[in-house]
Amino acid sequence: MDAKGLLQFQVNSSFNILTELAQGTSDDEWRARSFPTANLVGFTVWHCARTIDWAVNCVMRGAPELADGAEWQDLKVPDAVFGAGASRDAADTVARDVPRSRVSAYLDALRQNTVAWFAAVDNEDLSTKVDLKARHSVKPEYMTPQVWEELEDLDGLPGWQFLARPCVSHIRVHFGEATTQLGALRTVART
Repeated sequence: MDAKGLLQFQVNSSFNILTELAQGTSDDEWRARSFPTANLVGFTVWHCARTIDWAVNCVMRGAPELADGAEWQDLKVPDAVFGAGASRDAADTVARDVPRSRVSAYLDALRQNTVAWFAAVDNEDLSTKVDLKARHSVKPEYMTPQVWEELEDLDGLPGWQFLARPCVSHIRVHFGEATTQLGALRTVART
């Protein structure tokens, strides 16, 4: 099976739908909550982008995340990590402090980074089991109980399956969430 080709296609689609959200959402919608228990739309899109960065760079490559670079430091919000286990206050801070234009630019750079990695990785390397604890040894904030609880079931999966969960299916769930929220916000705005 060509797991690499299938994953490349699916992850590229994840970038397409996240870019659509970042560019097709107004600034007011970015910071809006469609119902009381929902996250702000901007947090959801930011979280998806940060999740791909974490999964590809931290976990699969064992390298610094793109967001660790000086150019992207403004995307990092205290206590939000990459969105896993983030408190409501931290999540709200993300949507209020990180503009959608920055998330859109980050998505573009992250896509280039991810495409380059996929071009270089061997299909066989995608069968190696991920060791989240080893990869997180330089990021203790990724091992706090609230974050680990969100990630624990991903530990030990083969790389292809690991990537398919946070970078594909997780993104699709949040895309549905965000588009539903935007639909509700736009319906209310029209009435």
